[in-house]
Amino acid sequence: MGELLNRLKIDIGIINNTVYDARLTSLLSAALTEVSRWTGAQIDITDNRDAELVIDYARWQWLSRREPTEMPRSLKYRLDCRAFEKAIPEDDND
Repeated sequence: MGELLNRLKIDIGIINNTVYDARLTSLLSAALTEVSRWTGAQIDITDNRDAELVIDYARWQWLSRREPTEMPRSLKYRLDCRAFEKAIPEDDND
């Protein structure tokens, strides 16, 4: 989760500061759970695409913590696409 934390901090503009690390780590953990719930998929944070989805979800939560905002359409679209991927059975090469 350390790599995700570093990437999230860069995205939200926190550099060379560890004051928010515990809060952001908790936020990432919650985002991982929410993304998994939303998509119905097992999220693999070692997969770059899944990691970026979790980071983007956490970033949206962080940025809207003081003034709630609607989820960005691009984020919702990516979550929905990930859910559809889960719903489509893999080709078993018949």
